[in-house]
Amino acid sequence: MNHTVHHDLNDEEAKSAVLRAMAKYCDRYAEYAPSIFWSDERRADLALSFKGFTLSGRLELRPRAVDFAIDMPLPLRMFNRMAIAAIDAEVRRCIDDAHRDRARRRAPSAVAQEAL
Repeated sequence: MNHTVHHDLNDEEAKSAVLRAMAKYCDRYAEYAPSIFWSDERRADLALSFKGFTLSGRLELRPRAVDFAIDMPLPLRMFNRMAIAAIDAEVRRCIDDAHRDRARRRAPSAVAQEAL
C-alpha cells in the first residue's frame, strides 16, 4: 500500500508535523504496538501488529510530500482504505497545526510592522 500526502511546509515543519501525527497515532492505537524508527533525517521504518499480523512499512519525507509504503499481508488488504484514511487524516491534522503555528509566529511581527 503506497500513499502520498502533499503539503506546503518546509523540511523542519514537515518532520515536526509527521512526528506529531505518529505520536498521536501511537497513543490512539497503542494496543497495536505501533513503532517508528528513523534511519536518517528523511526516512523512517514503521511497524504495528493487527489481528495477529505484523505490518511493516516505510515513511519518506520529500520536499512538498510525505510518502508512505506499508506492506499489508493478504488477509488484511481489505483494510487498505481504512489504513490510508487514518494515516492521511492524522498527517493532515498535524499539517494544519503546523500552518496555525506558522501563522502565530508571524502574527506578532505583522502587528509590529502595522504599528510603525
